[in-house]
Amino acid sequence: MTSTEPLLIMIVGDSISHGSSGDWTWRYRFWKHLEAHRVAVDLVGPKNTLDNIRTAEVGDDDDTYADPGFDTDHDAQWGRPYVTEKEEIEAKVAEHRPEYLLVLLGINDLFWYGVEPPEFEANLREFVANARRAEPGLRIVLGRILPTVKAAEDREFAARVAACNGRIETVAKDLDRADAPVLTARTDAEFVAAAHTWDGTHPNPAGEFRIAAAFADALADRFGVGARYARPFPDVAEISQAAKASID
Repeated sequence: MTSTEPLLIMIVGDSISHGSSGDWTWRYRFWKHLEAHRVAVDLVGPKNTLDNIRTAEVGDDDDTYADPGFDTDHDAQWGRPYVTEKEEIEAKVAEHRPEYLLVLLGINDLFWYGVEPPEFEANLREFVANARRAEPGLRIVLGRILPTVKAAEDREFAARVAACNGRIETVAKDLDRADAPVLTARTDAEFVAAAHTWDGTHPNPAGEFRIAAAFADALADRFGVGARYARPFPDVAEISQAAKASID
């Protein structure tokens, strides 16, 4: 599918989508993929920056993208969980009018907020309902919670992640409609925390490709947008360690 009218897409997420000093971000990989397939896309949202990882503050802005040559607008914020974003998504959808939501949230609900699977599912259902209240025909793609080093080392945490990923699948199946699709992106399927993160949680360039590919594949398979991401993934430069160094 090629398009002349840009598709309005809002990426909703936490630090994994927000990115930090020196990152390309998976948003960049996703945008470049659609551009290569001649799909006009307008990424929308209230932010366009990275998080400044070099300071102790959370959420302070940084514009030091490894390559700023893409549409940087997004709705991602370091530390964000579903439990708070469900209260904000209606207003953001109403303001930015996306046709598609690409959502990658959940790790903070489990790690910082101690949310158990039943509450996680309730929050996710409320998130979808609130987004639809602003745009009833919104197309929503829900990413699955990514593997982390913590999950590899903590069986109880890994079990909660697996249970919540199961809840994501259940919610998508239950709420999917022809006129308002909800589907999942298998963001966890090709992602290995030890190989695809720079700190055990946040994606390195190899991880960015895998997240972008999962969302691109979902859009191509369900909606005919662009094409599936080519495999094998390319070898790319690593993140500059100097970009992540703390400011004294």
